[in-house]
Amino acid sequence: MIAKSIQGVLCRIAGGCAAGMLLTLLSYRLHFNLSAATSIHLFLVVVIALRWGLFEASVVSILSVACLDYFFTQPLFQFYITDSHDWIALLVFEATALVVSSLSDRVSHHARELERRQAQQQKLYELSQHILLLNREAAVDQQLVDLMRSSLRVKGVALWNAYEMHQWKSGDCDFSDDEVRSAYFLETNDDDLITGVSRRVLRLGTRPIGSLFLCGHSLDSASINAASSLAAVAIERARSFSTEANAEAAKQSEQLRSAILDGLAHAFKSPLTTIRASSSGLLAMNTLSGAEERLVSLIDRHAGHLSDLANHLLLTAKLDSGDLKVKREQVDVAQLIRNTIAESSQELDGHSIDFQSSAFCNAVYADRKLLQMALFQVLDNAAKYSRPKSQVIIALREEEAELIISIRNEGSFIPDYEREKVFQRFYRCSESVKSISGTGIGLSVVRRIAEAHRGRTWVESDYINGTTFAIALPRMAKEKV
Repeated sequence: MIAKSIQGVLCRIAGGCAAGMLLTLLSYRLHFNLSAATSIHLFLVVVIALRWGLFEASVVSILSVACLDYFFTQPLFQFYITDSHDWIALLVFEATALVVSSLSDRVSHHARELERRQAQQQKLYELSQHILLLNREAAVDQQLVDLMRSSLRVKGVALWNAYEMHQWKSGDCDFSDDEVRSAYFLETNDDDLITGVSRRVLRLGTRPIGSLFLCGHSLDSASINAASSLAAVAIERARSFSTEANAEAAKQSEQLRSAILDGLAHAFKSPLTTIRASSSGLLAMNTLSGAEERLVSLIDRHAGHLSDLANHLLLTAKLDSGDLKVKREQVDVAQLIRNTIAESSQELDGHSIDFQSSAFCNAVYADRKLLQMALFQVLDNAAKYSRPKSQVIIALREEEAELIISIRNEGSFIPDYEREKVFQRFYRCSESVKSISGTGIGLSVVRRIAEAHRGRTWVESDYINGTTFAIALPRMAKEKV
């Protein structure tokens, strides 16, 4: 490569010198004076500077000075000058030739640089256009590396996607998986001009999401950085589309499941009402023997549980669709809690209740039935997931804008990553899903009831203090709700 470059420079110098000699002979034959011959040689030097560069023009300008001295200054045909004016003329010519050659070379260099940058910008523009047209149904990463190799006209591309922990390649460059992956973990960004290899960490803002290797290219650092940014955007865009598709699929699945359960709840409601009415009637007649009474009581209790579950399903469907009408009235929350405790004695299964109230004003405007249902559900969960016969603590406290109900039980723990998930419908904690029966519906109903009252719910949990579920209700005036 270097030998060919030197050979090309020598050929251009030889051509320029030959042109200079030819112009000198023509000027001499046509009896030009020194000024006219100097102008012709200056034009030649400028043309060579524009076409080939400063070095070739400088060599030709030195030859031109020699030719002008030999053919156009006294004494003729000798490399000797007697008139000082001729010395000045030749020195001015040489200085002018060098200055003009330098300026011409600089202009030519800027023009070539501008053309190169325009070509690279065109490549990046084409790359950005094609990225928007990537097929989301196929593997986006493989499409991306193929597209970058063809659009940027490089020999090879390797891409490490940190989301999928996978590498994709296109072209002939021999990049090992460890090398590309290490660039991501070590955050390597460099350009090797000798081998034509560039390494970049792909970032979305300040967060690294992968690494990119390019080989066999002539791109500058700015173009490589721009290509890396486009690759990062393409990866994140594909991930966003995938997340959106999964979310839409989950939403449709949830809607289908909710519709089925809603239909089943409606279908169960009538026979459950009949069963419970019959069992309650048999118990009220007081004509059953001891064993018969126990069996009918068992039927009545479990029929009540099924009826409550159907009510939960129907209520959840109404909350999701926005059909539920919250019938607000002034509710004494402390008294409502006491009533709920009294009515939940069977579900508490021997757990003692410690009710603590520090609220000066216990009144909120809320739907009494919905609020009692939410309290009953949290109490039932507290008893179900705590140690046998342990105490459940209910606290009511007052804050500036909210009335907060907290229910704490002992013996259960919810990890951080599951504390929001427990409020999702049908979700159950991984530690309890096999040991304790349940549907995963109750807490989702609690949250929806709280949100219907413009309130909020959350859970706190640790191994020492147990688990605390909290319901915060806004203390707003009746006319504002």
